Amino acid sequence: MSFLSHMRCSVCDQVYDVKSYRTRCDQCGGFVQAEYDLEKAKESINRRSLQHRSPSIWKYHEIIPIHNLDSAISLGEGGTYLHKCDGLAEKVGLKELYLKDETTNPTGSFIDRGTAVEVTVAKNRNLNSVCCASTGNLAVSLVAYAARARLMSQVFMGHKGRVDSGKLYQILAYAAQVEIVKDQEEAISRAYEEGNQSHLVMSSNAHFLEGVKTTSIETCEQLEWNPPDWIMTPMGNGGHLAMTWKGLKELVTLGIISELDTRLCGVQAKGCSPIVNAFERDSEEIIIPKRVSTLAYDIGVQNPSCGQMALNAIKNSNGLAIAVSDRDILEAVMDLARLEGVFAEPASATTIAALKILVKNNQIDRNDRVVCVITGMGLKYPEIARDIVRGKGALEQYLSDVEGRRFTTQLGQTKIRILQVLSRSESYGYAIWKSLETDFGLQIKIPSIYQHISELTNSGLIVNTRLEETYRRRIRKFYALTERGHFALDQIEKLSK
Repeated sequence: MSFLSHMRCSVCDQVYDVKSYRTRCDQCGGFVQAEYDLEKAKESINRRSLQHRSPSIWKYHEIIPIHNLDSAISLGEGGTYLHKCDGLAEKVGLKELYLKDETTNPTGSFIDRGTAVEVTVAKNRNLNSVCCASTGNLAVSLVAYAARARLMSQVFMGHKGRVDSGKLYQILAYAAQVEIVKDQEEAISRAYEEGNQSHLVMSSNAHFLEGVKTTSIETCEQLEWNPPDWIMTPMGNGGHLAMTWKGLKELVTLGIISELDTRLCGVQAKGCSPIVNAFERDSEEIIIPKRVSTLAYDIGVQNPSCGQMALNAIKNSNGLAIAVSDRDILEAVMDLARLEGVFAEPASATTIAALKILVKNNQIDRNDRVVCVITGMGLKYPEIARDIVRGKGALEQYLSDVEGRRFTTQLGQTKIRILQVLSRSESYGYAIWKSLETDFGLQIKIPSIYQHISELTNSGLIVNTRLEETYRRRIRKFYALTERGHFALDQIEKLSK
């Protein structure tokens, strides 16, 4: 049974009943978190009792907010492998390195731990549907668990947003109802509207976060209750890292571990690092970046909902926060695959990229024991293979043949120039043709320009913004870069340096 005693605001300490499903405090707007009667729980959960339970998140049911364990909606989440990585440790210059490999969860990411708890809550409330606004692992996990629970599911996606093709295929496979809207802001708005009649799932929900918490608890058990010196975690909204600290503190209170010396390191990509930026400024204020530019899609969160909680966890653990470049992330993806046999998505590999830098700068001692959390599998982002084989002619060509024209490894010079023209401002076909000739010396026929524009539109790199009637009563179509177009151009420019 669960020893959940009450819900409490993480900011003003306002207490709520355990049956409260609010995510925000009525008094101050802070996030509501689950709290347990840990003194009573000591009688049930201890090292000895845990030895005889099967690996899963549910073995820690005393500190998960589900009272009836028989009602749990499960696909086999948790119990993921903790790799001891001698090859990667040697390359990094570290004595002892482990990977907490969350890629083996049912849908391939750590998110399944939270979704299992959240969907169980929805089922126990006798709701018949769930929804979310996401293009990433949250959407994938939610529709899978909804299918398991026989609940309807709806996902709202922004047309101008970014989605890994592998995740999109998963979402569609689970037969979720997908609604495409203008952008992520509208997707969130639509999800809130739907939440009036459906269970809205967000990665900041209290019950969801309690499932995510089990990552750190499980890691400590796999290390025979000797916590590591460092736990390194990718940060998107910041919830995973914040709950890592909560889980560790609960283990101390339960008497399962004797002391808490583990330091946390939160990692983001330089193309979107609001939490890291706040940490480096020693500020409580998280400034929202204007746009995202990173291949680590799933942690490219401009307004991290759990950012303050993550900052508090980092500071309370005497930890660190660091942002890493896309080039370093790509190298880390390859190191994980080639040295340890783990194919991780870019967001996951940020921890390895960060570890290299911190060890080199002596911010992490070479004798420290480090756990890097690998949050999601590489097959969710199959496009990463194009970067891995770049410059290897035969493999590039073979991959292009396999993927088809829409996923070629190079856009081609003319398309790149068109993207560069549109990066300045929106424009129309004839004006683009003139700019290519004037600015880049490209002399091609106008019909070819429109063919390139059509292909770029079909690829989601540019979008038709408006129509304008000329004085000759002709219609001009204006085009602009999508977020995906901005991202593609950024990557091309980075890799050409």
